[in-house]
Amino acid sequence: MSTAFHPSPIPWGQFPVECLFYLIPMSALHLVAFLVGCGIVAALPRRQPGTVRRRVGRLAMFIGVLLLVGSVFNGLWSCLVWDRLYDSTDYVFDFMPFWPITGRVIDAPWGDERGRLLGVSLFQLQLVWFLFAAGTWVATTVLYRLVRRRGRLTSVVEATAG
Repeated sequence: MSTAFHPSPIPWGQFPVECLFYLIPMSALHLVAFLVGCGIVAALPRRQPGTVRRRVGRLAMFIGVLLLVGSVFNGLWSCLVWDRLYDSTDYVFDFMPFWPITGRVIDAPWGDERGRLLGVSLFQLQLVWFLFAAGTWVATTVLYRLVRRRGRLTSVVEATAG
């Protein structure tokens, strides 16, 4: 006889912990993306000395911002979506801005239990994922541009002051 399922969403007090659960393991994936990106940057044609170094620096900044923003959006996903729209049995983090949540993640067995959708279809859950992923990429791009613009303004001020 099975007992009735009662969702217990992650409370907002756990938000920082949920961010760290993403930040630490996903750092490895972002490091791999950075190393692959460095290989691509090194293969691109160079017109001026220092081009590779500038491109690698920009890539590192973008990937770092993406990691931090992805961590925040994972915390939001954990507190707003998990155990409200679906349940997965072995939850560490299910949100990644690179690929959507799938039925395989939800249906993965853990002992004699399986996850389930809670009143939504998989397509609807993936639409929610799409909104989170789009928000992650837009926020990353905006923050990256702000940081770069601020860095350029700082260097202009330093050059004119000196």
